[in-house]
Amino acid sequence: MSNTFFIIDDDINIRKMLKHLIIKNNLGKVSEELDNGEYAVEEIIFYNPDIVLIDFLLPIKDGIEIIESAKALGYNGKFIMISQVEDDNMIGKAYENGIVFFIHKPVNMIEALNIIKGVCRNIELEKSVALIKNAVFNIEKSQSVTDQPSVNEQMVHIFTDIGIISESGSNDLINVIEKVLSFKRKNFSSTYQLQDIYRKIAEEENAVKNTHINARTIEQRIRRTILKALENIAALGNDDYYNNKFIEYSTRLFDFKQVKQEIKHMNIPKEDRGKINIKKFIEGIISKLNF
Repeated sequence: MSNTFFIIDDDINIRKMLKHLIIKNNLGKVSEELDNGEYAVEEIIFYNPDIVLIDFLLPIKDGIEIIESAKALGYNGKFIMISQVEDDNMIGKAYENGIVFFIHKPVNMIEALNIIKGVCRNIELEKSVALIKNAVFNIEKSQSVTDQPSVNEQMVHIFTDIGIISESGSNDLINVIEKVLSFKRKNFSSTYQLQDIYRKIAEEENAVKNTHINARTIEQRIRRTILKALENIAALGNDDYYNNKFIEYSTRLFDFKQVKQEIKHMNIPKEDRGKINIKKFIEGIISKLNF
């Protein structure tokens, strides 16, 4: 992979660990490192990295402010936030402002590696889509492309892997992901809003089935389905921490800390269940797709 990285963290050990992880696994090169947020926006714009690994709480200027400012100046790369912040509202705000994944400190190496690989793969897919959009469309597709499973077939395979293909909300989830993909193809540098997609699906279902459901109903069905996926993945990890599906999906689709919490709940029911982030789950699925 030839992606470029920018690391912003006031902890030198975190910066060294992330740089080592990137270089050791041939994920790309680290263009620059910073230990505070003072000139972070200017440096991001100058280096224009593919991926920025950024702490939430930084000296002088915090991660959210840096992300907002960089995006306002036209930066279109990916932000991965790595922080010890625990507050759900603060984490939610980070997602709203454009991060694609949130990794909790202390950093789990497997989680960090899988997430960075997934984002790199997503970037490559987006670049491919951009090239296709600008290409001449009268060229015949090669046989290999013809034989490639459709996006829907790929999603069915993934949903079967994580045990949610028979869930009532799986069709809603597939519908959402297809609409997100459609949005990404048409709006390369824009951020989609899930609520808008939920409303669109509700309108379509009401028109076809003569029902009166709303966006909230669609969201609840999807949330229940993803919670079931979390439960299934946690069960795999509880039985075998080195299960291939557990390693693949526990970090790609969920916050690894929440997977561990779900495992704890399975063994001690009085413990809280793990939590999900719908957008992280959807982006994780998309990073697995060939389209």
